[in-house]
Amino acid sequence: MLRSMYAGVSGLNSHQQMMDVTGNNISNVNTIGFKSSRVTFKEMLSQTIQGASAPQDNRAGTNPQQVGLGVGVGSIDSDMSSGNLQSTGKTSDVAIQGDGFFVLRDGNNQVYSRAGNLNFDEQGRLYSSSTGMLVQGWMADANGDYGDFNAQTIDDITLKQEINAQETDSVRFGKNLDADAMNTLEILEQSLELSAGGNSDTLEFSLTPVEGQHNVWDFTLSGAETTTDIAGSGSNKISGTLITDNDGEVVTFETSSSTDLTSGFNVDLDGSSVTMDALVDSSGSSITNINDGFLIAQNGDTTKNANLTFDQTAVRNIAVDVFDSQGAKHTVNLELEKTDNNEWTINENEVEINGSTVAGVLGGSDHPISFDSNGNIDGGETVDLTFTPPGPGTAQTVELDFSSVTQFAGDMTANFSNVNGYASGALESFSFTETGDVVGSYSNGLTQTLAKLGLANFSNPAGLTRQEGVFQTSSNSGDPELGAAAQGGFGSLAPATLEMSNANLSQEFTNMITAQRGFQASSKLITTSDEMLQELVNLKR
Repeated sequence: MLRSMYAGVSGLNSHQQMMDVTGNNISNVNTIGFKSSRVTFKEMLSQTIQGASAPQDNRAGTNPQQVGLGVGVGSIDSDMSSGNLQSTGKTSDVAIQGDGFFVLRDGNNQVYSRAGNLNFDEQGRLYSSSTGMLVQGWMADANGDYGDFNAQTIDDITLKQEINAQETDSVRFGKNLDADAMNTLEILEQSLELSAGGNSDTLEFSLTPVEGQHNVWDFTLSGAETTTDIAGSGSNKISGTLITDNDGEVVTFETSSSTDLTSGFNVDLDGSSVTMDALVDSSGSSITNINDGFLIAQNGDTTKNANLTFDQTAVRNIAVDVFDSQGAKHTVNLELEKTDNNEWTINENEVEINGSTVAGVLGGSDHPISFDSNGNIDGGETVDLTFTPPGPGTAQTVELDFSSVTQFAGDMTANFSNVNGYASGALESFSFTETGDVVGSYSNGLTQTLAKLGLANFSNPAGLTRQEGVFQTSSNSGDPELGAAAQGGFGSLAPATLEMSNANLSQEFTNMITAQRGFQASSKLITTSDEMLQELVNLKR
């Protein structure tokens, strides 16, 4: 009789523990990184009233007669499955997708957590906002490298609050210089009306660039009437060649006849001659430069003229910012001029630094850059630019690397592609990558890899011992295996997200009902046993 009563008592105790675990799961339904638990029951010892007997001759054996003594808690298991991820938009939040735990330092002890609400304290140390414990990982060097990576050597993560200035010593250039680029001559007035002795004609002017030749044009002066004789050539047209340099300076001007158009010439309009002034520039001087245009005038009448202007288009200006050793920025402007077919030149006298021309920066001479017939560079790949910044006061040399520049027919896109060096900067923000790198963003526009979060994994994660908000190793969890995210069996990281509790409310409410019913049934067992005892006591009356 008393066995049933004590069995009921054990049922009350066991279901009360089940209710305690269920209540803890429900109360932590919004706790980030929380791992729920469940209770499993086991039967307690049974009292054997009669043992089993073996079969003999023509009689069957008998089974043992045992009465159970109640129920006990067999285990309280931790569910270490991942919870759902919630995007927070906060760069200091991070969640683990897959296996692994964040490693925290509690004094001299290591503890572990799935909660990724992290932040930095006033000393720049990364810590868990939930517990205040310091996050462990590996620090990167100034180049963002980890050197000889040793997963077992783990330490506090401390952000570098400021980054020192670094002077520029290399600038790389890339993309394309237009192979078809050439300087142009534009004809502003293409015709000139002539009249003499009752006869008239119209002189037409044309310029055609000579294919495959730089700054070379075919020049034609022609009349509409076939009877017109231009410059005694016996033809109604006279042609020539005009060659300039990159600045518009006339190198050569020659015609197909012996007539020198720069000294004046005649046009015969069917027996009536018209005297033409010399082909001169816009100022009336002999042609030496056509940057301001040039003209042909009739008898000194400058109101009738053919005006042509020079446009320098075979040039690419590239401005790039470099930094000195104190972090001051200096703007260097380079002018690349096409000086020949497959050749471009940096004119040393045109190099500007901070808006002013600085002499001698390329070593005392212009720097040519040549290309082969396939558009690839084959000469002048690099040149040193040397100047003295006013702050440091010492000479600084920057290597200009043009090895990646091409020359194909197409858009003029040549520009700098990479510049090292930077000004000093203060840390403005940080973020995490999927592989656990901590990336800092500084006020100088630089981003730098500063550290890597360490993760720990266990042979039996469910064997970890719970402490306030964290886990500790136990004799059945196994030793921690340290490593980096997204490699070696460790999960990847999800930046700006948090892992929510894995408690399942529908399951927990169901467990609550079953715990209540079990508790209620156990209590009924006790009251029924009590009534039976009361009947037994009443027998003596």
